[in-house]
Amino acid sequence: MKLIDFIVCDDIRQEIGGKVTLVGVYEDRININAPAPDAVRWPVKLKLGFFIRLLNDGSAPDMDGFDLLVLCEKKIICRLSGPLQVTPQQGLMNLFFVNSAVRFPTEGRLSVALIFKKTDEVVHEIRPDLSIRVAVAVAQTAPPPPQVTRH
Repeated sequence: MKLIDFIVCDDIRQEIGGKVTLVGVYEDRININAPAPDAVRWPVKLKLGFFIRLLNDGSAPDMDGFDLLVLCEKKIICRLSGPLQVTPQQGLMNLFFVNSAVRFPTEGRLSVALIFKKTDEVVHEIRPDLSIRVAVAVAQTAPPPPQVTRH
């Protein structure tokens, strides 16, 4: 089993015809917008989507479930689990999840672990290097537009 893509975004939508729409894809930073750094009250809840594309190249062990662990500074902040049926001929496989309340306890580095299991035993694990930093971004207020008065 090889990882092709692991994308973190704001939302994921299943479209008619089998298409998947990713909304608000994050690159290397998730900003917590605030007027000042001390204005943020931790923990902060964020809605996050996780889009995972895998290639079953025939090397995947027999598995019947998974855990997706989301970590901030190496501490688990979210766990998504479920059954998984993989056939030897599957080829490309998409997994996607949206959690509306991922609780970040503080600023830090976001990481994930995708763990495949047979019964309760770990049979395969993927830990992509996301390099995504969660940090407070002080909101820049734009000056008000000029007022035009007519006399």
